[in-house]
Amino acid sequence: MKKILYSVFMLATMVLAACSSDDTTEPVVKRGMVLKANVEDTDTRATITDNEGKWKFAFATNDVVKVGNDKVDGYYTFTNKGTEFEITDAKQTADAANWCAYFPSETIDLRNQSGDFADVANKYALAGATASATTGSEGLTVTMKAKAAVLCIVGVDKGDCLDINVQTDGGYVSGLVADKKTAGFSVQTSNTKVSLLSTPDAGVYYVVVPAGVKLSVYKGKELIKATKAGGLTAGKYYTLKTGNNDGWEYATINGEQVKKFWVQLWPGGPKFAVENVASKMTWKGATKTDAEYVWGANWRTPTKDEMTFVSEHTLTPINAKAEFKVQNGVPGILYTGIQPGYTDKTIFLSSNTAQSSEEHFQGVYWTSTEGEISNGVSLNFLGGEGVVYMYYFDINASTVTANLVRPVLAK
Repeated sequence: MKKILYSVFMLATMVLAACSSDDTTEPVVKRGMVLKANVEDTDTRATITDNEGKWKFAFATNDVVKVGNDKVDGYYTFTNKGTEFEITDAKQTADAANWCAYFPSETIDLRNQSGDFADVANKYALAGATASATTGSEGLTVTMKAKAAVLCIVGVDKGDCLDINVQTDGGYVSGLVADKKTAGFSVQTSNTKVSLLSTPDAGVYYVVVPAGVKLSVYKGKELIKATKAGGLTAGKYYTLKTGNNDGWEYATINGEQVKKFWVQLWPGGPKFAVENVASKMTWKGATKTDAEYVWGANWRTPTKDEMTFVSEHTLTPINAKAEFKVQNGVPGILYTGIQPGYTDKTIFLSSNTAQSSEEHFQGVYWTSTEGEISNGVSLNFLGGEGVVYMYYFDINASTVTANLVRPVLAK
């Protein structure tokens, strides 16, 4: 089932084929009808934290819409065949009825969601009703509106188990059930804890939750966010981080405690200082640890893997994007986060300032990873006239050469 959820809701109009029955043993009740299912446009951003854009929704082939009315208990299943929904056994009513339509089903299980972006639409609740009572003989027109919201959960710390559960006044949220009285869904709850998402590590995860009701979102027993009485707005998404991705920590420099600010560029990634160590260092000095480290026990030099922002040579983003910049008159590379919750996070790795200009610049940064033949591994970049034309890890960097160092938090 292919769904698209990214930019802004797309209007989707589906027309269903009609057919008839020759059954005359009861009052004439025709089978089959025409259904036009419109998805209401809701081009509005989220109201908590929203850096990532807007969403859109579109039906895909073989999607189903459940349709019922106030004259019957059950639901008919209309299937999308590409350009229209089709059904052969839906009965028109003898008397006018109020018809309701539900997507993706009349019941939606919200437990144990995968967290994958592509799976959001499988549980993304839509509902609507005909504008007035009808037998269905002239067809049905239903505008379906979003009845759910989406949480974009950003797990910040590496190895931090995410057990996302959501509580409302009735208990732990477990699902949604169609409600013909309101042409919407009611919230299904449990008295015992229900996990909507469970994952063992940091990352970006998407979770469908009810809209329009007061919610408290927890990571395990830790409250992440509590809404007001009106809850979250249907059709919107909200970015919630499980921790901080910027801040400060003390560094011990020449026996004094100094505040040094840090920023994280991707979920579970290292927390980079926003500045270099004041002086260049040899690899032996850069790889000291604990209290012997140049900034003290709270900091260390990152590994090669932790310095992998982009691919070598091509600068294709892996954990961040890289672009040439000049800051305070010094050329270098600006790295910017690419994942939700991180697109406003940056660090700048300057070139070797004494040897560089915009016409010709180079930067060499130590990692703590051992290279070949007792050498160290360094991150190197070269460029000129605003272009980075060489970017690579040197696995044979001389350990006695003094290079730049950008610390990360030790913890």
